[in-house]
Amino acid sequence: MPTIALVDCNNFYVACERLFHPAVKNKPVVVLSNNDGCIVSRSEEVKALGIPMGIPVFEVREALTYHEVVLFSSNYTLYGDMSARVVDALRQFTPTVETYSIDESFLELPETKGQLELGFDIKNQVEKWTGIPVSIGIAPTKSLAKLANKTAKKQKLGVLDFPDHPTQVLDNIPVNDIWGIGKSYTEKLNRYGIYTAYDLSRADDKWIQKHLTIAGLRIVWELRGIPCLPLELTPSPKKAIGRSR
Repeated sequence: MPTIALVDCNNFYVACERLFHPAVKNKPVVVLSNNDGCIVSRSEEVKALGIPMGIPVFEVREALTYHEVVLFSSNYTLYGDMSARVVDALRQFTPTVETYSIDESFLELPETKGQLELGFDIKNQVEKWTGIPVSIGIAPTKSLAKLANKTAKKQKLGVLDFPDHPTQVLDNIPVNDIWGIGKSYTEKLNRYGIYTAYDLSRADDKWIQKHLTIAGLRIVWELRGIPCLPLELTPSPKKAIGRSR
């Protein structure tokens, strides 16, 4: 069975700006949306201040000024270029890479050495080649790799290989943290006594398909370690192009 890794760039837009503005490396930094209206990326220092993602700047202007937070306008040309460099570094380890978003990629890891050791090799190589810090979650499925990555981000080492029998780990993860489970599904599941990823993994298949459709059933199987979401190696064509403020 293949092993999946999710590589996620930490505070990606902020990390890109710090690469080209080293004077702000240890300062609180935010990156703003393309009309400078909202916060779209925060450094760890800003997160520690309790300033939320997506909030309009005018609502926290006083706090930003008081804490001397450095503000950058978005530079999507820069971010796209750095994203491509990160993916190039990942392809040195495996040709099977799905670029899920500008700062996230799924990899199918080769079975050549210990997966945790390989994860650290990937992390160190990406940071050495690009200067972008990353966190890596390793698991049998994409959904579990997402959860492993979320946990890895909270740990100092930044790489987590999901255990073969993850009952205790899943029991500490609320259902709203599961990839693909939004607010409405979370509220429905909670009404039926399903609060954690472990609860969901133990739910009845027929009940899940009835209430969460076949897409929800795939998520449940993924939580059980059964791959249902293959890597998409060819990006889907864009159906429309829009421009807005």
